[in-house]
Amino acid sequence: MFAINSFFLHIKLCFFCLIFALNYSFSVQAQTYSSEEIVISGLGFSRFSVTLVPDNSFSKHPGARRWLRIIDRNLCWSGVFLITDSRYRTCRSESGNQVDMKILLKLKSKLSQSGTFISKKLILTVADNDGVPLFPLDLALRKDRFRESELMKLINKLSAQLTGLGGVLGSTIAFTLKQPERRKIIARVNTHGKKLAAVSKNSSISLLPSWSPKGNSIVYTTLSRRGTAIIYNDLKDRPVKLLRSSTSATSMAKNYLSVSGGTWYSNGRKLVVTLSRKGNSDLYSFDRQKRKVTRLTTHRAIDTVPDLSPDDQHLIFVSDRSGHEQIFYLKLGTKIPFQLTFGRGSSSDPVWSPDGTLIAFSKISSGHSQIHLMDPFTGEDHTLTRGRYNSEQPAWSPDGRQIAFVSSSTGVDKLYIMFVDGSGRRRLTRTPKEFEEGAPTWTARKF
Repeated sequence: MFAINSFFLHIKLCFFCLIFALNYSFSVQAQTYSSEEIVISGLGFSRFSVTLVPDNSFSKHPGARRWLRIIDRNLCWSGVFLITDSRYRTCRSESGNQVDMKILLKLKSKLSQSGTFISKKLILTVADNDGVPLFPLDLALRKDRFRESELMKLINKLSAQLTGLGGVLGSTIAFTLKQPERRKIIARVNTHGKKLAAVSKNSSISLLPSWSPKGNSIVYTTLSRRGTAIIYNDLKDRPVKLLRSSTSATSMAKNYLSVSGGTWYSNGRKLVVTLSRKGNSDLYSFDRQKRKVTRLTTHRAIDTVPDLSPDDQHLIFVSDRSGHEQIFYLKLGTKIPFQLTFGRGSSSDPVWSPDGTLIAFSKISSGHSQIHLMDPFTGEDHTLTRGRYNSEQPAWSPDGRQIAFVSSSTGVDKLYIMFVDGSGRRRLTRTPKEFEEGAPTWTARKF
């Protein structure tokens, strides 16, 4: 009915790209950036174009105009749709343009004992271009209104049916939150800036949150006068210290002077973390059940900020071994990393896309950090943000269609979301102006 998303990646015959291509597994569950077959080199992103068609039962309802705004907003923020005459410029398709489908809006009512009609359901029916119904979706009405959270579920279901990937509306983003004159904590919020809650509850400074693959637990780093520690929190039981630093004079060679991290293996059992010993920071694999560490990098430079590919085979990280911070790639099981970014400006914060085809990262140019998107197969680099302020610390949405990031455009670091092509930037949180936010990490789970 609708074409399955497709990618065609053009691979350069360079030494790194050849080795990467030979070693990389292409068993991707589903592609994420186009709604119909599209040939791209590097970045590609498209959405279904839809038009909303209310019938008389819907249009005559006193809440119709407000309901249309809410439906428009959620279709847009899903990252899957363009909407005819949307009030959001970056999601707008003009009237009269060819659309991929129509969404018919209808109220299903019943007659009460007093003879008045009571609306019971809002029916959203997906139809083809000619208006022929394909499948209906219904939204229960309570006291003649619906909950936006229920609409999110419905649009997520629609997104899954059309793309093969679950929608992200209402999913959760964890981040660091710093209130004036208070310590930095780990907090969480949903995609609409609601359900703000604290995750970490300790007397230490909390940093670097990272959701587990299933989204049912999170690790983060704490900093206190006693040193640093990596904390595992399953959001139910008491948080557990996985690793901690020590400055004890005894067995100095075996102590970690600092610990931080990390990035998860897909089984949720192991992590890649940064450990510093004898003044040298390297990357280690850590089995949290066996409490065993295995060294992955060996260099006198500082290696940090690791991110593991979805197939657990490819590690990207930041190192200053070239003279200043750049991004490197390491095929696990080998010993020689390859440098991915070059130039005078430092590069940091690398993160793999959920399908393992692209890398988002931050790069300093003209004195400010900007979000970039790189295709490691071709070396193509696209700048997603611009401005005389910093945009950094990208985090992918679970479906790969959006990126959360940190921007200082207001003078204080705040969280924003944009589509993967750099459009549709919007503020995520509603915290007071003086609150500082950073280090987002995104899970499909809803709280």
